[in-house]
Amino acid sequence: MKIVLVMPSLDNGYWKKLGKKVGPKSEPLSLLYIATYLNQHGHQAEVLDCEAEGISYEELEGKFREGKYDVVGVAMMTAMYSQAVGVCEIAKKINPNTKVIVGGSHPSLRPKETVQEQASIDIAAVGEAEVTFKELLDAFAEKMTLSEVKGIVYKVEEGTVIQTEERDKIQDLDFFPIPDRNLIKMELYRPSVSYYKRLPAYTMVTTRGCPYRCTFCATAKSGYRMHSTQRVIEEIRMLVERFGAKEILFRDDTFTLNRERTIELCDAIIASGLHEKVIWDCITRANLIDLELVNKMKEAGCCGMHFGVEGGTQKLIDGIQKDSTLEIIKEAFKVCKKVGIETRGYFMIGLPGSTKEDDLATIAFAKEINPDWAQFTLCTPYPGTQMFDEVLAKGEIKSQDWDNYQTWSGFSEHNLVWTPNSRDSEELKALQRRALKEFYFRPKVLFKKITKIDNLPILKKYVLGALALASGGSGRAPE
Repeated sequence: MKIVLVMPSLDNGYWKKLGKKVGPKSEPLSLLYIATYLNQHGHQAEVLDCEAEGISYEELEGKFREGKYDVVGVAMMTAMYSQAVGVCEIAKKINPNTKVIVGGSHPSLRPKETVQEQASIDIAAVGEAEVTFKELLDAFAEKMTLSEVKGIVYKVEEGTVIQTEERDKIQDLDFFPIPDRNLIKMELYRPSVSYYKRLPAYTMVTTRGCPYRCTFCATAKSGYRMHSTQRVIEEIRMLVERFGAKEILFRDDTFTLNRERTIELCDAIIASGLHEKVIWDCITRANLIDLELVNKMKEAGCCGMHFGVEGGTQKLIDGIQKDSTLEIIKEAFKVCKKVGIETRGYFMIGLPGSTKEDDLATIAFAKEINPDWAQFTLCTPYPGTQMFDEVLAKGEIKSQDWDNYQTWSGFSEHNLVWTPNSRDSEELKALQRRALKEFYFRPKVLFKKITKIDNLPILKKYVLGALALASGGSGRAPE
């Protein structure tokens, strides 16, 4: 069966103004996992990345006509809801008989509502979708019925939907083949401008899930599953030898959760000689590293570690069930600096219960621990998170216009969908811009960045980052 999996273009708000310049163009790994699995089972699956390829709705309509697809699958995240719906509507316009499936975080968390609200959507895949998509294609070929496919919501008639039994997660991630990156144009991809030291730089995942309970996170309390060390080495080698990767960003939620496995992986990278060919970054928690571990990671080629700090007072991080302390966070950044690992801190403005003074304390704490890079986003309660359920129950959600659920709303013109303690949207948006400027426009930070410029790509990415910060005041991008 012929299927195309589509990543819509995120063409609104901050992204439309600045994100296309400084934001990432990351490989659509979730779609590649599904497409590769389907092709392995005899189907003809393609991937279209509208964002990376710059495909307009008009051009997409032409590709659908030319492709004559039996099935169209569409990635749907909350902040790109209307763009995803637009893709679904085009698919139905071209051929009303085309089966349209949506998957991703938003339909996984609101499956019934998503299918009920949109006439152009036939089915929502809930959760991990590789096997689900394969079984859906089997059902379309009349090898099984839709009611037998686990992990979906589907229409039986207008306005009526059925949700099937939940699908168990595959525990052995090696069950899935390595994503076939030949399905996309790899030369188009790069991380955000501050995420890499050298290009080409690509992304990988070696684990899925996170057992921690942060209230703002949709993957909280979702378990933890791993690819084998051998499988990870095989994929790293493929990225290096086939696509010339000089840097890899591991997008695991919590890379060092299993300390023994992390050391085993580092030893395997060193034994394979890959540490001499590629450097890498990872994301983890401050309480899951120590000096011995970080030294081993450095030896294996790790050049950067990203930590979710979130807030600058204990009250703030306790309020989101971060299960950490300011002292643990300080120590993690000290360890990384001692070893020579570049650090990135993620901070949020407007956490639940926060005042302006609390947010200023978060900015001050960021400057105190002084990561090499700091990201300040606006706290946004996404559907499916504990935080969303809590503020919705209190009647504090101001809008369910999903396009406005953006963490970079300080660079947009719309009001925030939620604010803590009924605070003013413009105050919080201004604090986001203030945080970025206060952190990066310090003389010692500017001097450090300038002294690290040793090639044209580095200069270009710093210029783009400076333009983003300079957009300030009105939230409008500089012309």
